[in-house]
Amino acid sequence: VDPVRLRAVNGSPPCVPLSDRSPWTPATMPIFGDANIRKDDTRLRIFSGTANPSLAQEIASYMGLELGKVNIKRFADGEIYVQLQESVRGCNVFLVQPSCPPANENLMELLIMIDACRRASAKNITAVIPYFGYARADRKVIFFKCWFLILITKCKPTP
Repeated sequence: VDPVRLRAVNGSPPCVPLSDRSPWTPATMPIFGDANIRKDDTRLRIFSGTANPSLAQEIASYMGLELGKVNIKRFADGEIYVQLQESVRGCNVFLVQPSCPPANENLMELLIMIDACRRASAKNITAVIPYFGYARADRKVIFFKCWFLILITKCKPTP
């Protein structure tokens, strides 16, 4: 791995969390960033919700991109406001937002971010959910009780 091509975050080298079963090691991970690519010319955008912005920053840093600017506010009554601060028209957008506690608020924030990207004419929207709280494997899944999984998986763009 060429350390010149990786950008440090807060003085420490970029780190991509890997599971124990991943075939990738730091020595075999592909380098996504390219010094010849202008950051304002790429059609790939990475945005973060409020649940784990440091993880999204490390992912963007590893890929040689800057984290997209998004304005996320919570009103006094608990409603969530999301405004993208840059154009995503025709871009491939990745939204990094785990559903860690408070899971319902974080998932709702993700859905509102997806809607904001759809309304801004993003080409593709990919939700990166490093921790999905409603997908616990240690409990038996009953079809009628997994309504939230069905709801999340049906969030597809309409033609």
